[in-house]
Amino acid sequence: MLDLHYESGAVVVRLRAPRPLSAELLDALAAAITYIGPGHPIVLTGVDGVFAADVAPGGRAALDRLPPVLEALRAHPLPVVAALNGDAIGAGYRLAAAADARIISGGVVQPAPPRGVRYDPLAAVAAGLAEVHCAPEDLIGTALRHARAHAPVAG
Repeated sequence: MLDLHYESGAVVVRLRAPRPLSAELLDALAAAITYIGPGHPIVLTGVDGVFAADVAPGGRAALDRLPPVLEALRAHPLPVVAALNGDAIGAGYRLAAAADARIISGGVVQPAPPRGVRYDPLAAVAAGLAEVHCAPEDLIGTALRHARAHAPVAG
């Protein structure tokens, strides 16, 4: 469902998000944020051309679990960077929007499906839905640099 690994002082959380986004994945993400604790920046990303999909129509359980996960991401004391490796649709984009910054390398952003506007990476940056566009091979490195650059310096 998700993988965690430590890299360059941050924790990369890779969502292996089912389509549609499930309550189980959101529960796992909430548990991961708690497990990581306040001491590490977080880079949130997906796999296989999908950052995170929307919940299924009528997916009440997933919709109920989404707000606490969004709040946990927003409340994390160190930077949370969404590394959008692919599509971020509806609730999936809401996960990205809860991060402190969004770096995008591919896919589409569609904040309000099913009829809402779909943005390619450059249009997403122009619309303010992501801050930076980069090549897919640079995505995680760019996100890690951004997280480190915006973390407070201990002293």
